Amino acid sequence: MRKPLTAFAIANAKPKPKRYAITDVGHPGLRVLVYPSGEKAFAFRYKRHDTGRDVSLTLGPAAGSGSITLQQARDAASDARRQRATGSDPAAVRRAERAATMARIESAEKEARRRDDIIELVLERYYRDRVDGRKLRSASELKRLLTKELKGWAKRRVDDVSRADALKLIDAIKDRGAPVLANRTRAAARTFFGWCIDKALIDENPFERTKPVAAETARSHILSDDELRLLWRALDRFDWIWRSFYRLLILTGQRRDEVAGMARSELKLDADVPVWTLPAARAKNAREHVIPLPPAAVAILRDLPKVMIPAKAGNGARLVESNLVFTTTGTTPISGFSHVKARLDKIMREIAREDAEKGGCEPIEVRPWRVHDLRRTVASGLQRLGVAVDVTEQVMNHVSGTFAGIVGVYQKHKYFSEKRHALNLWADHVMGLTAPKQSNVVPFKTEA
Repeated sequence: MRKPLTAFAIANAKPKPKRYAITDVGHPGLRVLVYPSGEKAFAFRYKRHDTGRDVSLTLGPAAGSGSITLQQARDAASDARRQRATGSDPAAVRRAERAATMARIESAEKEARRRDDIIELVLERYYRDRVDGRKLRSASELKRLLTKELKGWAKRRVDDVSRADALKLIDAIKDRGAPVLANRTRAAARTFFGWCIDKALIDENPFERTKPVAAETARSHILSDDELRLLWRALDRFDWIWRSFYRLLILTGQRRDEVAGMARSELKLDADVPVWTLPAARAKNAREHVIPLPPAAVAILRDLPKVMIPAKAGNGARLVESNLVFTTTGTTPISGFSHVKARLDKIMREIAREDAEKGGCEPIEVRPWRVHDLRRTVASGLQRLGVAVDVTEQVMNHVSGTFAGIVGVYQKHKYFSEKRHALNLWADHVMGLTAPKQSNVVPFKTEA
């Protein structure tokens, strides 16, 4: 006579060459499946209402790790019978429950990931992926721009930024009186959020359907010789570091941050032809640039004091020379350009008024200018002095124009002697502008 299942019977059921089932009397549909491997599992067997096909629903292991008890199996079988009685399919219900559980787990995991997807953290990942590997000055400028202008969103999730937020940000920057900066921020943020789409962090770029807030025109301002003379004289009223920094910008025509970050290891002032070698890692176009230094520039660099910084020496410390040329801390290049530039403009106008009062004439007009205009002034000045365009581009370290495309790939001529001649010619012109003018009045002695 068949009897209800017991835990003892289940434990002592021996495997056979083929899988077999032991039914549980009094609990229709419940059985224990015993596999040739020795594994055992509770199952509920029933017929589907629609097709009449037999279905075996596994309820859980009957032995070993993670097994359920006989009573738990009977309860599960009772639930399955109730589902059949109400017209449901227990297997379909199980699949739906598993799908719902998986969806909850996936949702919870996604929410946990989203907590890490705040703007400041995603920006760090973006910098590592797309910015930090680029050996360009523009890379650091891009980081500075995004970090500063998206600071208000730092703790917001990247998928929480809407198009309305993007428009509000751009308009706020424009209302600060910086429409060009608003355009730059829009372009940089649009690229950043495009990267977020590629990384499956968001589905839509909030900056995609925004427009520039102002039309931009290429700057063409060039300092006149009178303005250049005023600038040189105004620098006499500054301390050594800013006086030397600006005068090297004027004499070499190189970029602001490249000159500011100049290292002593980049200079060879005692060579037959003194040079400054700007390494590719610091150049905007990631190409090494050799700048022959005219005598006036060499004299400025020789006169610069050396900043000493502490260095570890055993258990103590000693002072060593900082490798940076333009530094007050010894560890970082000079900064605060906008403050110094504003003071420089003020002093230039003061000198213009002083000259006008002495000469009884109208003061020289000092038009608004930017530091980058000095590069344009040098380039234009070289053209006025008869320097060829290709040599001028080499002096400025340009890779466009004459040296774009295939010409830049195969043109190996370094133009060193031509660059040296051009910069010496320009330095002579600048020093001629700023040299004291001798009076042409010849004094006569009067007879006593």
